[in-house]
This record gives sequence, structure tokens and C-alpha cells, in this order.
Amino acid sequence: MSSKYRLVMRSGPSIGQIYPLDKNEMVIGRDLTNDIVISDSEVSRRQARLFLQGANYLIEDLGSTNGTFVNGQRLMGSYVLRPGEIVTFGETLSLVFEGVVDSDATVVSGGGFSLPTPPTQKVSPPPPVQPQMPSYSGQIPDSPYVPPKTKKKIPTVLIIVLIVLILMCICSLLALWYVDANSMWCDVVPWLFDPAACPKP
Repeated sequence: MSSKYRLVMRSGPSIGQIYPLDKNEMVIGRDLTNDIVISDSEVSRRQARLFLQGANYLIEDLGSTNGTFVNGQRLMGSYVLRPGEIVTFGETLSLVFEGVVDSDATVVSGGGFSLPTPPTQKVSPPPPVQPQMPSYSGQIPDSPYVPPKTKKKIPTVLIIVLIVLILMCICSLLALWYVDANSMWCDVVPWLFDPAACPKP
């Protein structure tokens, strides 16, 4: 079977690596028994399955740990791949799905054609794709932890000053009470009173 489609790694351990899709059914994973072996911690032992249906390849996740995404959307079933779409495993490893027009590796990617590359010319690998944010199915992620606000402590110096002021007020009140109880106003502040009003000694 001639390969009409292929996957090209855009970010991961082997950027630029080409995986021809030349079987009716192919399994991608970390295990060496898979059809497409990708040795990366983001990839499960059996990550995803590609299978031919008519003229199109479909992809489905095989219950992987980190999930399989197409264009940033997590797969929940089989999905028909179209040339130019990005397949992501986990958060950092991504491959682009391309359609090959002929055996000279002229490729249809998204809808445009690229001419064959001369054998002597070096092709730089495509730039890595930014990792796609995983989508959440049925669960809302927990909100970030916000530590409780701590009450500001009153400085010790302020407490001491307040205690001293209170004690001074109490002492002043006691002194006034004593002066008043013993009729000592004429002795303490004689200029405020008429001398005739003060008791004579």
C-alpha cells in the first residue's frame, strides 16, 4: 500500500521525523510493538489508533494518561483527520497530519501544494508548536489557593503607651478626688478662689 498520508513531528524528541501512514490500521505509542514508536514521557504505551475508513484516516485515543488532542480539542471518540491539522499528545508533543500527492513527496498540507525539495538541499525542521492547553471534560479545575488574610498585629510600643496613658488618667482622677474630698482646693490653686471663700487655718 502506497502512503497517501503521513505524520510529521513538529515538537517533541525528534523534530522533523516523518511517519508514513502505509497500513489500514496503525497504533501509536511508547511500546516497541506499536506501528509508530515515540519514546517520550508524554506518550502512553498505547496512545492512539489510526485507521483507514474509505479515503480518510480516523484517529482515536486508547485511554492514554495525558490524552490525545486535535487542534487543541481533546478526543472523546473517533475523529476524521484533515491535512494540516495538528495532533498533540499530552502538552508538548505534536505532529502535523499531511496528505502526500505522489511518491516524490509532494505534500498537500491544509490546501496548498509544496514543490519537492532537491535532494542536496537541507530542509530545516518546522518550528515547534506552542503546547495546547488541555480541555476539561465534565470537570472544572480547582481555583488557585488564596491564603487567608492575616490580621495586622498592634505594635507593642503602642500598647505600652496606651497603658501608661490610662494609668496617668487614673492617677489624675484619684488625685482630684483626694483634693476635693479634703477641701484642699485653696491650698492647691489659691489664685482661683476668693480668699474669703477658703477656710481659715
